[in-house]
Amino acid sequence: MTANDYWDSAYRSGEFEHWELNYPSPELVAIVATGILRKNSRILDVGCGGGLDAIFLAQFGFNVIGLDFSPVALKIAERRAKKARVEVDWRLGNVLDLPVEDETVDFVTDRGLFHVIEDVDRPKYSSELCRVLKLQGRALIRGASVESAAQDRFNPVTEEAIEKYFSSSFESSPVFPFPLISIAGVMDGRLVVLKKVKRSRT
Repeated sequence: MTANDYWDSAYRSGEFEHWELNYPSPELVAIVATGILRKNSRILDVGCGGGLDAIFLAQFGFNVIGLDFSPVALKIAERRAKKARVEVDWRLGNVLDLPVEDETVDFVTDRGLFHVIEDVDRPKYSSELCRVLKLQGRALIRGASVESAAQDRFNPVTEEAIEKYFSSSFESSPVFPFPLISIAGVMDGRLVVLKKVKRSRT
């Protein structure tokens, strides 16, 4: 089974609901509440899945792109957006080759995507975020800690990984301990905020 087949199956069967919430991600709500994101900011939700975070952002006036490589996930997201009466630019694609124009995004949100990216692909993940983000644009990344990654076979979010893959173009906050909450429970996670300070060389 390919990765695409797995994710399509998870969204088709309803298995995906165990990593969702019944409401937007609390940490994303907190960022919106601070007011640091200007109205009409263009936000990219990578690995948007069923679209709850993207829909929340659209409800508060942001220009949102929701990206996933599962067409089944995007159909769920589209249905939810229609019910919520909001417009989201849903795009089918891969974070390693983003179907997004250069330097057009103010903010990227990643809840649980970076921790499924293998080391061999992490440089491309970083370069694609750098390419699409505007200078001074930010990215919010949340994923598994070393301890929880060992249990669930994720690739953890660590200080070393952030330094290795992002330091050439981004300034980074500390990697904070963080409870990654879902319907299924709480995963010991990590959270980091990146700011693009150098333009991509590509």
